[in-house]
Amino acid sequence: MQTPPTIHLAPGARPQAATRIHQSWARCADLDPALLADPNPLPRADLDLRREAHRHLLRAAEPSLGALGTLADSAHSVVLLADPSGLILHERGSRSFQDKARRVALQPGVSWAEPLRGTNAIGTALHDGRAVRIHGAEHFLACNSILSCHAAPIFSATGEILGILDLSGPADDMRDTMLALVQRMARGIADQILGESPLRRLDFRLGRGPEDDGHALLLLDDDARIAGANEAALRALDADWGRLIGTPCAQWIDGPLRSRDAPLHRHDGQPLTGRLIGPPPAPARPAPAPPATARPPAPAPVRPTARPLPEPDAVSSPLLDQAVRALDTGLAVLLCGETGTGKEVLSRHIHARSVWRTGPFVAINCAALPEHLVESELFGYEPGAFTGARREGARGLLRQAQGGVLFLDEIGDMPLALQTRLLRVLQEREVQPLGSDKRVPLEFGLISASHQDLKSLVAQGRFRADLYYRLQDMPLQLPPLRARPDLAAFIGDAYRALEGHLAGDALAALARHDWPGNYRELFSVLRRLRCQHPGPAPVAARDLPGDIAPPACAPAGPDGIGPGGIGADGIGADGIGPDGIGPIALADAFRGGAPAARTGAGIGIGTGLSDTDTGATPPAAGLRALERQAIEQALRACQGNVSRAARRLGIHRSTLYRKLKG
Repeated sequence: MQTPPTIHLAPGARPQAATRIHQSWARCADLDPALLADPNPLPRADLDLRREAHRHLLRAAEPSLGALGTLADSAHSVVLLADPSGLILHERGSRSFQDKARRVALQPGVSWAEPLRGTNAIGTALHDGRAVRIHGAEHFLACNSILSCHAAPIFSATGEILGILDLSGPADDMRDTMLALVQRMARGIADQILGESPLRRLDFRLGRGPEDDGHALLLLDDDARIAGANEAALRALDADWGRLIGTPCAQWIDGPLRSRDAPLHRHDGQPLTGRLIGPPPAPARPAPAPPATARPPAPAPVRPTARPLPEPDAVSSPLLDQAVRALDTGLAVLLCGETGTGKEVLSRHIHARSVWRTGPFVAINCAALPEHLVESELFGYEPGAFTGARREGARGLLRQAQGGVLFLDEIGDMPLALQTRLLRVLQEREVQPLGSDKRVPLEFGLISASHQDLKSLVAQGRFRADLYYRLQDMPLQLPPLRARPDLAAFIGDAYRALEGHLAGDALAALARHDWPGNYRELFSVLRRLRCQHPGPAPVAARDLPGDIAPPACAPAGPDGIGPGGIGADGIGADGIGPDGIGPIALADAFRGGAPAARTGAGIGIGTGLSDTDTGATPPAAGLRALERQAIEQALRACQGNVSRAARRLGIHRSTLYRKLKG
């Protein structure tokens, strides 16, 4: 057995830090040396699945990762984000130090849970549920002594660990302030996620003084019971999640809850100041609410985020009414429709109007569930159920939906092996967590959605017939955008809501377009047009993207090359047609880089510029039009299947989803 190191505490550090490190060494002493061998990272496809499963965490962490990444780069360090199992999802920072970190497998696709990498900041923070610094020889594995690592857990509103934020650098450049910074960033990510909840929030602070950066947040349901809290609220109320969740807010805080700052009191008389904040617009995403108009508009062009289907109108209201009645009587609702028709948004409207509205809305992307993690993620587990499990266990996604609505998105993409396990839970309405001999009853409303023909999948043997019949008590077909009888008026209203105007020929061309991406594609196009034409002049047909503008409005450039580098015969200047994988310029555009400087027949690829214009920067609009055209053609060729279209384009599905959202 290795001898635990001498712990050199930083100035002001608590002696308990040394105790925690010694305890970690004791846990690692009996590990199988084979488990500690340098691991191989997950294959890229498997890592992408894990990232897709935690895309909500990655999106919420993006601002913090950007800020810490800049700091890490200047400090010759790296910032890492790991999932709840300790597997590293993302890294940013110094390129030179990333190369050194890879020598000890500190990189995306590798799990740094304690049972696999011994005492280390990510694994020990994950085990203890507390921030920790592991420096130099304090690492259990001698090869990791080159590192000085600072990690903090990111907690959900109910106290579960969503991930680990870590800042690691060379051991010869230890900085005592880094752990506090990482803790603050981790709490900021947790607060960002909590703020996207559809529940009301009580934002309060101790005392009557001005605001500071220690905002305490409580999530409140319609009965003013506490449904969630951040770490600052636990400290302010001297409580933990187990004591807070499910209790009345009045048990902890006295005073009327108002929408502006007002004096409150803690249960022991300590003065507080707080205000009640209403829920964000559905779906719970970090995007500004649309203006209250007869038909809610597409999103403002300054924020390229996904936008919801408009509020229920003459097209969607009948579907909504049917679905709510079905859900209220215990029937399962199945929403079918092409990609971009707003299935998740409609499901959120159903939840908000159903008898389950006071409970949570839990969305599960069935296509993104890693099969090897399904049991722990869906069903939860008891403390100590398996090596690397959190000491307090986990509820699992199904139990999180208790009393609310469970939304199974892209159910047609769920692997057969997972369908069998899910069917039993849905039939028996009870779940047995891993490591437990007891079954936990479940009560929730069930909504499923798919862009695929499930009957056809059943006939092909790719979807269980018994699960299909369990899901389709009330099947509802969402019509595509092009089927709207008021399509022209709808598009005109949406663009006017962006304070823009469409000329008659432009509106006619937009109304004629097939819209394979439906509402998602339409809103993306309208935002793009408003960004490119911010003035008061109406947008004409000639201003539309090349795949939407009438042929007469898309004149060919030199050598017959039209907008986006595509000629009249459908062949690009590089000889690659729009149905191919795409030119290098398109691939570079997908990956966020500059277009490759290739030319063919004297034409700049994807730009429509002659060789006399090579000193000019290729216009972004032409490249975006080419990118959009390739996406839409791939979706049509794959009958709306996003996964197959992504493979056809040579990009990952999550990248394609991001492109479709604009």
